[in-house]
Amino acid sequence: MTPRAEVELRIELLDASDPAAMAAWHETFLASQRHERPFATPLMLEEMRARFVAGLEAQRYLAFSGLVGDEVATVGMCYLTMFDNLGQAYVEVQTRPELRGRGFGSRVLDHLEQVAGNHGRGVLLTEVTYPYDAPADGAGTPCAEFARRRGYTFGLGNVQRVLDLPVDEEALRRLVAEAEPHHPAYTFRQFVGPVPEDVIDSFASILGTLMTEAPTGEIDRETEVFDARRIRADEKVFEESGRTKFTTVALDEQGEVAAYSELVLPRHDPGRVYQWGTLARPQDRGRRLGLATKARNLLWAQRELGEATLVTFNAESNRHMIGVNERLGFRPVERVGEFQKRL
Repeated sequence: MTPRAEVELRIELLDASDPAAMAAWHETFLASQRHERPFATPLMLEEMRARFVAGLEAQRYLAFSGLVGDEVATVGMCYLTMFDNLGQAYVEVQTRPELRGRGFGSRVLDHLEQVAGNHGRGVLLTEVTYPYDAPADGAGTPCAEFARRRGYTFGLGNVQRVLDLPVDEEALRRLVAEAEPHHPAYTFRQFVGPVPEDVIDSFASILGTLMTEAPTGEIDRETEVFDARRIRADEKVFEESGRTKFTTVALDEQGEVAAYSELVLPRHDPGRVYQWGTLARPQDRGRRLGLATKARNLLWAQRELGEATLVTFNAESNRHMIGVNERLGFRPVERVGEFQKRL
């Protein structure tokens, strides 16, 4: 490569509908995400393309390529929510491992920060990964220190955990049976794919609270705005990205969703399954509905999941859900720090 001072980095907006440009962008993204990370969880090409080209009302993705000649050296993304949290933007930069340390990531990050500011966003959020044996705030690790040099401060520590599937069915049944006496007035329902029409409104209500009901640390978040229209739009993107969702909900006596748990099976990421949200409404807590929906969902869905690695993330301070996951057999493998910067 040419010495760093002489290298010209050209930053271009990605046209995700261009197959060659999208493939080159994702190749760099994937190489960076997977570098020295055996449990990395990057979106696959088809999954990323589906998000970028969807044109969703509630979300906007602006992706950029940092090019040295014709080579994509660095990629960046600015994610904007359009219905809520309108003062924030999520930014992400990924540089090919062999091209790090040349200032490319900083230049793309400069560009993303300017883009976010141009859209009226004054708070920037990003996530940084580091080994599990590192400090909770990532102190001393390369990516966390890069974020700090750029003015980002640590806000919340998360831990990635994994579980080998299938789990012993008798163990899952024991967990279900243990929880049952605590919620006799609730019924359970399970579905694959789209949320049924008769529960979609109450499902949207609880779904929107997930990011604020979970621990947020020093990160300021507003309740997300979800309704049936947004859920249906997201489901279309989900289908186009090749992902299948397995959901178990607990219904109260009025038939409204009181708790839920979701598992996601990606067609383009074989060998992986993702544990998504598990949450009970505040007024329904203390009845072990989180354990019940999670254990029931896994017991039901794993017959379709086969041998795979189930991946989940929890805030390090979320002792209740960590306790549930430990009873299921999850083990920690990596840390994810959430950082923020005020422009």
